Amino acid sequence: MISIKKNLEVSMPVSLSELERDEPRLLQLSYPRPDSSYALTILGSLRQLDVDGVCFDPMGKIVMVGKGFRNIVVACMRRGEIVAAKIRRIDYVVKDAAREAAMFRMANEVGVGPRLLGSHGPALVMELIDGEDLTSWLLRLPKNEREEALIVLSDLLKQCFMLDRAGINHDELSDASKHVLRTDRGAIILDFGSARITNRPSNLTSIINYLFHGPIRQVSLETLGMRKPPNELLRRYKSLLSWDVFEEIHRAVLGLRCRREVRNSYP
Repeated sequence: MISIKKNLEVSMPVSLSELERDEPRLLQLSYPRPDSSYALTILGSLRQLDVDGVCFDPMGKIVMVGKGFRNIVVACMRRGEIVAAKIRRIDYVVKDAAREAAMFRMANEVGVGPRLLGSHGPALVMELIDGEDLTSWLLRLPKNEREEALIVLSDLLKQCFMLDRAGINHDELSDASKHVLRTDRGAIILDFGSARITNRPSNLTSIINYLFHGPIRQVSLETLGMRKPPNELLRRYKSLLSWDVFEEIHRAVLGLRCRREVRNSYP
């Protein structure tokens, strides 16, 4: 996810009716290849989702706040608020976002992810999250933010536990730099495009692998003083998926007792 605030400060929303008449702007909805038919399909989906306008910069370029191999994410206006519209790329085989939206809703039910506002065809609309990717933040972590880092990581571990208990596997958390943001309200897990329902979820173990075997390994061990939990404990967790075993892992990793309170689900 690209940092948002700077782009939005100089952007302006273009209404959907105006966008329909402005072909150069309209075609930017079809990425990476401009196609008027697909752009109009997206426009129709945005209308169904109560989007009022799409944000463009002063040069007439769409404000893109995220980009992946399946989707682009653009800033929009909806009911007076800036939101994010996640739009299927024209070169991605599956154009319908229904499956991703279903996984997204299930994650929201256990208080994980940005708030999903709706989906239709190749588009889904969600709350716009501004933050920094977790890896970049941890790699430049100032000493005075060490305690905040432990709180953010505690929050992240709990969210992974909630996904595990719900039987939702994100499937891409081994590289959290692309899928977890550090924000003012803690860790936010993004992108449920690869998520699936399984009786053997591995969100918590994936994040632990990221912490102790990925690019932030030195930060985890030396700067934050964290410790990798024993393999036997991780095996027990996979078997039981219980709060008690999760709490043991949490204490082993962070040296902190974990509060039982978890995030509320979205209404």
